[in-house]
Amino acid sequence: MILFSNGLILLDYNPADDILSVELPDMQEMTLPEVRRSFQIVIENIINYDIKNLLLDSSKAIVEVEDEEYKAVILQFGTDLMRTRLQRLARVGSTRPVQEKRAANVSEEVKQELNLPIKFGNFTIRADAMNWLKGMEA
Repeated sequence: MILFSNGLILLDYNPADDILSVELPDMQEMTLPEVRRSFQIVIENIINYDIKNLLLDSSKAIVEVEDEEYKAVILQFGTDLMRTRLQRLARVGSTRPVQEKRAANVSEEVKQELNLPIKFGNFTIRADAMNWLKGMEA
């Protein structure tokens, strides 16, 4: 069931599996305020529906912002996730090696800084991420 869609971000919730799937938007200097608001909308829906599993699909997203800004957005999202009861977060990565390396570095830094209590998995295939969230290890 579609919880939210605005052309920038789509939130699709499957109550049977308790999985919220989010296709992440491109991140560019001019769209940063919208991206930040999109992450807030994700948090609001996780809280409102008491969601335990989150799939972030960044396979099509392009990140074109400075490292500090990128990390600040992800750090804020991680901090906000700590206010939820989310248990598992699966991320489907980009097919762009440079972008994926950058995302892995930022994710690791944020996990260490925040000591997130959420299980995290990084995947190249969406089906593997879904299976992991459902408890069927990929």
